[in-house]
Amino acid sequence: MKENKSALMKATDLLAMSEQSSKTLRRKLLARKYNAEEVDAAIEKLQKYNYLNDEEFCKRQFENLYSEGKLSVRQICVKLIQRGFDSSFVEKLIPDNIYEHEFNAATNALEKKFAPQTFDDAKELYKFKNKLWQHLASKGFSSEIISTVIENFLL
Repeated sequence: MKENKSALMKATDLLAMSEQSSKTLRRKLLARKYNAEEVDAAIEKLQKYNYLNDEEFCKRQFENLYSEGKLSVRQICVKLIQRGFDSSFVEKLIPDNIYEHEFNAATNALEKKFAPQTFDDAKELYKFKNKLWQHLASKGFSSEIISTVIENFLL
């Protein structure tokens, strides 16, 4: 018969499968019916021995998502906050000059979803521009980036 694992052992097992934020780990342990004091003690111990470091993990996640160039900075931030990282820390990771990244990511998003087209009718062009605009806005790009990218895309 299998013995019940302590919260620390289960947390270690979960971290061995994939790195996680302390918030996510805490939520998973509580969902497995460990008591809050035991969970807090386990997380504290893992942090003490640097097996659980939210700031380093968050930095790596941000750098990976940013270097992929597929998501807007706003989308990256939302994704990291959803993964349990503190929003104020996530916002500190945003580089000062993100224009080139945003431009390239928005261009990639359009090229992946839409084929360049030519239009005889101004109404059809207007509809297509709106479609492009909505797609990029839903991805979290700024209006300045969207305008520039759409103009380049249509040329």
